[in-house]
Amino acid sequence: MKSGDIIFTQLGEATNAIGSVTKGYKGARVNHVGIVIENQHGKFVLEAFPPEVRLTNINIYLKRSWYGTKNPRYIVGRLKEEYQYLLDKAFTYGLRQRNVPYDHRYLTDESALYCTELIVDMFKYANGGADFFKESPMSFRDIETGEIHDYWKHHYLDFFGMVVPEGEPGSNPGDMSNDERLHIYDVVGDLTGYEP
Repeated sequence: MKSGDIIFTQLGEATNAIGSVTKGYKGARVNHVGIVIENQHGKFVLEAFPPEVRLTNINIYLKRSWYGTKNPRYIVGRLKEEYQYLLDKAFTYGLRQRNVPYDHRYLTDESALYCTELIVDMFKYANGGADFFKESPMSFRDIETGEIHDYWKHHYLDFFGMVVPEGEPGSNPGDMSNDERLHIYDVVGDLTGYEP
């Protein structure tokens, strides 16, 4: 891995709230994402992870994905060569977001950020304000049943007093891992749903 690689992980069970409503690269139920940054202190992942945007040592980042095993579960993608020029500006923007609160509402405002929103915003900034990773209408519907997942009903009602924002613009790790401008070069561990 090197700076600029985008690393998708599966945290917890595949039936968790995010993994149940989205499929990623070759069906993998990835539910978190960050971007690798190397510096003189080592290799880190810039991520939006509760409670805030932060730089996390890569070993800690990967260890979160073990879930009952002694092995991490992740997918690594690298921007194709013609898009590598965006990285420096993306890092500049992303590192300025450190300590911004994590967005538990998963809405696209700038007062708080969730994992893919951070990456989307980084590359939009680097791309001169034009979208790079596209947002799309979000779905909170269980892939298996087609119904809005119970977790999301309770999450939005209990914490925010609102209905699930089905169809609002947003992003998720699964969709991002399928972006054709990423070259997926490594798939590690027993990722639920993944079909080589």
